Amino acid sequence: MSCTCEDALAALSAHLGLPLRFDDGACSLRIGEQPFTLRSEEGPDRLVLAALVADDLPDAPGRQLVCDLLDLAFGMLQGGLPAVGRDPDTGFIAAFAQFPCATLVAAEFPDAFDKFAAFATALSDRLEAERNGGAPAASAVAEEATPPFGANGILPV
Repeated sequence: MSCTCEDALAALSAHLGLPLRFDDGACSLRIGEQPFTLRSEEGPDRLVLAALVADDLPDAPGRQLVCDLLDLAFGMLQGGLPAVGRDPDTGFIAAFAQFPCATLVAAEFPDAFDKFAAFATALSDRLEAERNGGAPAASAVAEEATPPFGANGILPV
């Protein structure tokens, strides 16, 4: 059964024990050091989840990091996986996922948020490690950070 973005946010609010609400279609929160934004968008109706994972790329990113980020850029085209992008104006690196309201189930959204939060945190840690010269093993971000999102963007496969 589909739900509204407000229903999904209410389920997440109860899950996190935080009073969350949309203000002009957006809701921002921070878990630990990780900032998140949820946006309710119309036409097509969808809930967009985003997380700032780095202020910019490391000065000299390694080839494996660049390949991993490019692989993750196709996430939304691969059955509802989260994706990664760089804002050309600010240089910020962000992870994002979208959830069409037609397939969104409020009770399942908190689990999807938790998986996305783990993805964003792992990616943030990977970028920080690369910046400090101690990058994890090759493809770690793809193997460890990609949550098992399903075709509808929520259910594990």
